[in-house]
Amino acid sequence: MSCSKKLSLAILSAAFASNIVFANPEFSGKVVHESASFTSKGTSTGTTTEHDQDAFKEETSVRLYVDGGFDDAAGSTYHVELQGYENGAAVHGLGSYDTYTQRDLLREAYIDTTAGDWNIRAGKQQVVWGTADGAKFLDMINPTDYTEMAQNQMEDSRIPVWMLNSAKTLEDGGEFQLIISQPRENVFSGLNRNISTDVRSNTDISGAGPAALSYSGDTISPGHNKGNPFILKGVDTISGEKNGFLNIVPDIGTIATLFGRAFDTYGTSTKSGMSNQAHDNYAMSYFTVGGFNNSAVKLNQFSGSYDTNFSIGSKGFGELNFGGTDFWNTDANGCNNRLGVSVINGSACTYESGTAGGFYSGQQALSGFAGMFGTSAELQNTDSATNSVFELMDRTPFATFDAFVDAKSQYVLDMPSDSETDYSMRYKNSLADGSNYTFNYSFAYDKNPVIDLNWYDSSGNKLNVIRNDMTGTLSDGRSAPGGYTVYDTSGNPQYQTAVLTLAGGSVSGGYGGYNITNNSGEGATLRFTQSLRRAHNIGGSFDTTIETDGLGPIVLRAEGLYSKDVYQPVIDRGALAIGDLTAALTMRKGDRFKYVIGADVTALTNMMVSVQFIQDRNLDFIDTDVDFDGTPCSANRTNTMNAANCGVYTLDFAGMHLSNGLKKAEKNKEFVSVYLSKPFGESGQHRWNNITMIEDAGGRWNRLDVEYTLNDNTVATAEYNRYWGDPSSQFGQLEDSSNVQLGVKYSF
Repeated sequence: MSCSKKLSLAILSAAFASNIVFANPEFSGKVVHESASFTSKGTSTGTTTEHDQDAFKEETSVRLYVDGGFDDAAGSTYHVELQGYENGAAVHGLGSYDTYTQRDLLREAYIDTTAGDWNIRAGKQQVVWGTADGAKFLDMINPTDYTEMAQNQMEDSRIPVWMLNSAKTLEDGGEFQLIISQPRENVFSGLNRNISTDVRSNTDISGAGPAALSYSGDTISPGHNKGNPFILKGVDTISGEKNGFLNIVPDIGTIATLFGRAFDTYGTSTKSGMSNQAHDNYAMSYFTVGGFNNSAVKLNQFSGSYDTNFSIGSKGFGELNFGGTDFWNTDANGCNNRLGVSVINGSACTYESGTAGGFYSGQQALSGFAGMFGTSAELQNTDSATNSVFELMDRTPFATFDAFVDAKSQYVLDMPSDSETDYSMRYKNSLADGSNYTFNYSFAYDKNPVIDLNWYDSSGNKLNVIRNDMTGTLSDGRSAPGGYTVYDTSGNPQYQTAVLTLAGGSVSGGYGGYNITNNSGEGATLRFTQSLRRAHNIGGSFDTTIETDGLGPIVLRAEGLYSKDVYQPVIDRGALAIGDLTAALTMRKGDRFKYVIGADVTALTNMMVSVQFIQDRNLDFIDTDVDFDGTPCSANRTNTMNAANCGVYTLDFAGMHLSNGLKKAEKNKEFVSVYLSKPFGESGQHRWNNITMIEDAGGRWNRLDVEYTLNDNTVATAEYNRYWGDPSSQFGQLEDSSNVQLGVKYSF
């Protein structure tokens, strides 16, 4: 438990359990029901089936407020907010209570009191420092629940936390506020603490050793919160069922296992698989996943053409030892079978000799293995776009692919301990002309989670990824090619590659099933570790009113925030191309500056008009034309491999996805918003509001909501959210999640 939470609870316990006399408590509350449906057919991110104009929300919440005072000298008061919640149409754990979300049972519980010249609010609460519409910059103390994106009001989506909130008035008339609070993170659909932390693996491979080649089916790991209409593409890339690397890695591990068995040396039972040692020392170092994926060459032609197509200048690289002129494997019947052969009588080990090894191309063979999995479309495909895992890993040698045999994955939470605290402070004052300003600072855990990737063994030991320089002497005495360059038949460089091994931990000899010297069969686990990191935040706000003849008073306002040491996702496409996943997907420290400039004016008698310009400037934006080995991407490239699959750049955390080749972020992300609000009815008892958000990346969002007062206690509500634009933008990707909501609020 954090210090702030302990202190707040101590104050609350002392107050509520002591002999202090409670003044008459006042009870109030409201009952809210909302029903929401999609406005058209479509497929939301993270799902595989098309929805109709279906209902996705049948939400009823009951808020109970208890307010009262104590019979003490300080005149202390208390406030408690309890919530009952049920959503009959929600999916995968989003339908009922959950702590530290907008569905929390105990929303708020605090005491207001004084100590000397300090005003103190201790307990679970929320603090509002920012004034921007649709953006949170200075609101940096409480995290936000983005389960429904920005559709809910801020006071509902803001997550209350335990804190000690103290403020005092200074001699200059200003106010100084000091807050010690509990660190918690923002909550996203598909990325929250309810995610499964079990090790994910495919365990349906029957048999043992290289004789086993049968596979009974995919071990499906559903995407976290699958079916929620507000899962972002960036989140789907992490935890999605079909596009999430968390679920794709075990499938890669099983495919590597099947390939390892298929490439085992003819007539042996060595578990050598795709290792270099099994096939002429260095052969598998130059046989790449992309080359196999993109090739129409039949399998029986590979070993014969390999020496020609992958020679090093004038030096032939030698015959591959695949048992003659074909790839071989030992099948479940113990028969030495040619990979891709047309079998006449498998039990008798009789084959159609005329098509030995010529039944499938390399691409078809990979499709055959990948097709066993629910993620097959995201592993391998044949369109022109670079939008599948094997296309993004096109330069990965089969010797590296061997290290993925039996690979597993796991999501791990390593969040701040209960003894950690955030520190925030604000100075607030006004100028002589009535202008208001603030200076804000916090040293706190950034609310956006950081996710690190590392390989581990089954005992929890971290493994090292070693890039091997393919130099040395071949078995026939010739010198192996130096470095990592693959050449064409004329001796021209085609692309850079490297062989990776996993080392360390409890297994000697490496990891990957077919590399393990003790044949223990232990595969490595790629661990996705979520944590929070501390950052410095320095900001401020300013607002003033200008009187004009034509428009009346205009309120000008601005707020900005400089954040130091916040983390951003970065992709190294070259590292991903050679299969180095932990170096390919990293979170790197940097600085950002966000600001909003707005103007508020009243038009048409009583309609408020608010216009804003919002910019998020990445001061450490990364976009370099550098390969994994430090060489320029433009060097040593031909059309043999995807020349665009190179470079290091900052990812768009909201929009990165396999469908768009892992979208690059913008250095300066900009939005323009227009907010309108106007009462209507004889006495202005009803109101409509409309906000339009336009992002420079091509996304659009418009929310129109209406509140119609039926009587003193009952208000009917209607809301229409429309998303459209670029399908990889923050708002445009939610086009198929456009919706209409109807509801009713009853207060008592």
